[in-house]
Amino acid sequence: MYSVWAVFVAFQFAVTPTLAQTKHALIIAIGDYPNGTGTNKGTTDWPDINSANDVPLIRESLRKQGFTDIVVLRDTQATRNGILAALDALKERCQKGDIVVIHFSSHGQQIDDNNNDELDALDEAIVCYGAPDDAAGRFANYDGSQHLRDEDLGQQIDQIRVRLEASGDVLLIADACHSGTIMRGNGGSFLVRGNKSPMHLAGYKNRTGSRVAQKPRPFLGSTNTQSTSQTGMASYVVISAARADEANQECITAAKQPAGSLSYAFSRAMANLRPGETYRLLFNQIVTELQRMEKSQHPEVEGTVDRQLFGGQIVDQKSYYAISTLAETRLQLTIAAGQLEMIYPGTTVSICPAGTKNPATATQAVSGTVTASTLFATTINLAKPLPAGLESEYWVFLRERAFGDLTVRVSLDSLKHPASLQQIKGALTNLPLVKFDQQEPDLLICQRDSAGFVQVVVRRTSDGTVYGNPIRMYTQEGAEKVSTRIQDYVQAKFLQNFNPSYPDIDVRMELLPNKAQSQNANDTTSREPFMQNGLLAVPPGWVSVRVTNVGKHPAYFSIIDIQPDGIVSVVFPRPKSDDSPNDYRIESGKSFIIPSRVKISPPYGSETFKLLASLEKFDLRNVIKMRERGDSEVRGVTNVLEKVFGRAQVVARTRGGEGESGFPETTIGSFSYPFLIVPAKR
Repeated sequence: MYSVWAVFVAFQFAVTPTLAQTKHALIIAIGDYPNGTGTNKGTTDWPDINSANDVPLIRESLRKQGFTDIVVLRDTQATRNGILAALDALKERCQKGDIVVIHFSSHGQQIDDNNNDELDALDEAIVCYGAPDDAAGRFANYDGSQHLRDEDLGQQIDQIRVRLEASGDVLLIADACHSGTIMRGNGGSFLVRGNKSPMHLAGYKNRTGSRVAQKPRPFLGSTNTQSTSQTGMASYVVISAARADEANQECITAAKQPAGSLSYAFSRAMANLRPGETYRLLFNQIVTELQRMEKSQHPEVEGTVDRQLFGGQIVDQKSYYAISTLAETRLQLTIAAGQLEMIYPGTTVSICPAGTKNPATATQAVSGTVTASTLFATTINLAKPLPAGLESEYWVFLRERAFGDLTVRVSLDSLKHPASLQQIKGALTNLPLVKFDQQEPDLLICQRDSAGFVQVVVRRTSDGTVYGNPIRMYTQEGAEKVSTRIQDYVQAKFLQNFNPSYPDIDVRMELLPNKAQSQNANDTTSREPFMQNGLLAVPPGWVSVRVTNVGKHPAYFSIIDIQPDGIVSVVFPRPKSDDSPNDYRIESGKSFIIPSRVKISPPYGSETFKLLASLEKFDLRNVIKMRERGDSEVRGVTNVLEKVFGRAQVVARTRGGEGESGFPETTIGSFSYPFLIVPAKR
């Protein structure tokens, strides 16, 4: 029998609100904009976009991280008043120390400043449901009251931050932009979010801003730049989809659905979170994911980026796939992901009970092998029947990834010079990785004659990126250069997508600018003057590399460089040096600056250093020239990382379909560090 005290205690636990941290999210998705908001009734001023497909991407990513209070506003609910009311309700649900994520998927636009607080005389605004577009000057009396301005949103968020106090966190994600730039390349099938000109309102049309240069900040970025310790408010981080002069393109997801590129990149980055992750590391991973999608837009970040993500409360959930269909025999299943996610025949998987955080520690698992895959679907054969239960009761984890078929579709349609066309076609016909495709090519071989010579360039169709300088076509050597450039493209694409993770291998890196005139790797200077839109932007010169091991085991590491033009090289261990792999071993919990510096040089643009780590010793310098030496060189390579790099070099001959094709991701860790190379200031 319970005592009165016991009953009282039980009652207190039942009715007293918990003071534990709660994770809240508000997802605002406006894609089905109303017709007839303009003078021409029945027309759509704001084109519809696929914001509805962003909702499950964001919602499921947050659920895996323990978000329990998730509210979604869709289309007609997301008027300006509806959004403000939802923010008010969110504030009332928050307590000290809570975590808040606010996500916008919509059009964005610049609009005339209404209180003289913008140097360029333009506010940034979310295009709410029902907000008109005045590109044709049809709303001379519109006062902007249906747009949600950055300052109004900022006031609401500051109230939430006050409620959360300094121990809380707020993350704002804006998959919208106010860019007026049209898309480059022939990627016209991808919708752009926010491609309207600034809206000029009655009474503001003659007003001009000072146009004084100001530090770039993300779309909807905060004007309150004071630190958490100064204000007592929760930390605040804003991630936006693209710079002001860029288009924010949509993308195609693994489920074969169009969606916001930032939303998809965020969901993929969230699938690989590790303890100790910061907002900066999350942003770095988002940039890397956009590079894998071959998007040329540059996301932006602002705020307390070096604070641990969600106050350090990260759920270490390994990425998994849900079962789409399960055969009656329970010996075969399919998942809604395929070659777009680098899943190819030969890949091995583990099927574990739903809720498994890490397949490596699962006590119940059934192994399987990928037998077939398309861009968006994969068929898996199981070693034994899956135990009785619903498909939803199991998750599929990748265990060992096969190399796969890296076929690249090439168009020669713009080549008008018969001899050059014949030479290039002959050289590329010998590459089994090349498929000629005039309809949906990955690369265009474009003719650009100059000074009486036939010249060609290799151009990526997704965003118009040109690989290298024009190639002069006066001998067969020119055709071989085209072939080499395509192989470089495939190699870079493979290594960008090769992103293994192992829970106990976690080695990270960062670049540190050197002091002027110094030749000592330890003479570093502040990174702050070199930060641009959340990324380190360095001019040609010297930088140092700091490596930190936050994993559980000592590890050997190597660093490779993936250039904007597709060239891949080994940075550490240093080529043509006496460096030993033993020099690139780091103990758990240790951090150090590599004694040798790195010289940064053009081409300008986005670049990625990728650190690969392993429990065993390896040296990628042994295989850096394997493509030129031939396939036979690979067969003597035993270390898995050397094998990966070697196969990437000889992909033109092997296609990964013969011999050993599995790469055990369970013993490899990786870390991508994107940065910018910019011209030196004069």
